[in-house]
Amino acid sequence: MTIKRLFNKIKSSFAGSKSDVDPTRVFTSKQIDNLLGAARGKTLLEVDDAKLFERYAGNTKVTGIAGQIVEASILHCVLDSKQEADILIDGIPFEVKTTGMITPKRQDSPYKYECKEPVSVTAVSISKIVNEKFEDSNFWHKLAHMLWVYYFYNSPKTVKLEGYKNFKILGFQKYEFDSKDRLMLKQDWILVHDFLVLIHKEYHTQEAREKQYPRLSHELRGQLMLIDTAPKFPNNPRFRLKRAFATVIADKLFSNKHFETLTESFDKYADLDRKCELLSKKYKGKSFAQIALELGINANFDAKNFAECVVVKMFGGHATKLNDIEDFAKLGIIAKSVPFMSNGKGKEDMKLFLPDLEDWTREDNFEESAIYEYFTGHHFLFIKYRHSDDTSNPDTIIFEGFKRIYFKEDFIVNNVKRLWDDVRDLIINKKLRIERKKDAQGNYIVNKSGTYMEAPNFPKMATHKVFIRGGAPKTEDRYKTLEINGLKMIPQFIWLDKKEVKLLLDNEQ
Repeated sequence: MTIKRLFNKIKSSFAGSKSDVDPTRVFTSKQIDNLLGAARGKTLLEVDDAKLFERYAGNTKVTGIAGQIVEASILHCVLDSKQEADILIDGIPFEVKTTGMITPKRQDSPYKYECKEPVSVTAVSISKIVNEKFEDSNFWHKLAHMLWVYYFYNSPKTVKLEGYKNFKILGFQKYEFDSKDRLMLKQDWILVHDFLVLIHKEYHTQEAREKQYPRLSHELRGQLMLIDTAPKFPNNPRFRLKRAFATVIADKLFSNKHFETLTESFDKYADLDRKCELLSKKYKGKSFAQIALELGINANFDAKNFAECVVVKMFGGHATKLNDIEDFAKLGIIAKSVPFMSNGKGKEDMKLFLPDLEDWTREDNFEESAIYEYFTGHHFLFIKYRHSDDTSNPDTIIFEGFKRIYFKEDFIVNNVKRLWDDVRDLIINKKLRIERKKDAQGNYIVNKSGTYMEAPNFPKMATHKVFIRGGAPKTEDRYKTLEINGLKMIPQFIWLDKKEVKLLLDNEQ
């Protein structure tokens, strides 16, 4: 199907006959620029001409309130719940996607803003998708032309309806996917389509099919590159753009940053995995000093940062960070260095990220939680190397290879959810306390300053594979910047047990 024919089909499905077109949803590009340009920098309350905040007064939560205000108060559309594209701009159907942006929580983030969460696209209409082709699908009709409107979710915690009033409009952009992204989106959609078609072929009653539908959300997670589906059936599943991919799209508006593009692209994870295997075999057993010489890298380094730089160079890039490469940034792949001792044992547990633990208490559904999104929304590149006690000598640090890792559903349910549940219980039920640490003989440990070594009783490695541990230069009061339930403590990070890291590297996905 040609692009022109596709546009006409989309337009037809949007508009029907000429008399069916809602005049409040027809615009020129100049009108869109003027309306949204005038709203930039204003709060949602300031632009709320339709008085939606007043209409919903008394509600603690209104799903999609920011999007409703953009459509009703800025664009002056009559609100509806139709599945077709939202508006016509110069005769072309556009989907309006109003998205909350936050300031990055990671200090090394390359972005000015990041999407708060994955971006919902449309429902996975299981009964329809099995009979669709990608080009004619509702999924692609929603994505073919997009009008992104961004607002600043200026709160580190989840807010109720009142909190939205002070969120400001950051900007907007009309967006079309390039041919490479369209191909990956198509391949992702086909994976979902073919998975559901297979279920319909293998199971002949609707009752039997529905028992298989819950597999959709996790069995494809290791293969889907730019999208995912959530929540689980029997809740109505929806297609979503992964948070990392949506953030890269938004960054095109907010930043002058130019991602590096690799000469060799990866359309499927299988292609990336083969490349990882080939490069690992080529460089395995070589010292960091040898690799630095071969790749033309300065060997005056911190081993962990150097390991990531090495991998980027192996792929033909020139950046020092994996997320400076557009291909990896879109896929949300996080590089993690994995040092091993010379005897092959793991050297240390893996620090993952700094969470907002109090915000967990406001999350009602694990599958919509921040920690669930972290573990399901990212893949990881584990970079393995071994060394002697001298970690500053590149001649004694030996490269062992690297591998793409993702966390499977059973691990997430049995370990990540367990941590989420236990932390919520501690905070909500006021069980959290600061405890003095003891040595192997049961004696209290005393710091060099003469104070007792202490830590909050969050789940630790002794009982949890995914656990919480503080991260600060020292445990002195000046580093205790986090306060929960009136208890002051150093920042608390999510960690992964080093034994689990080794298992992930040793096992096939």
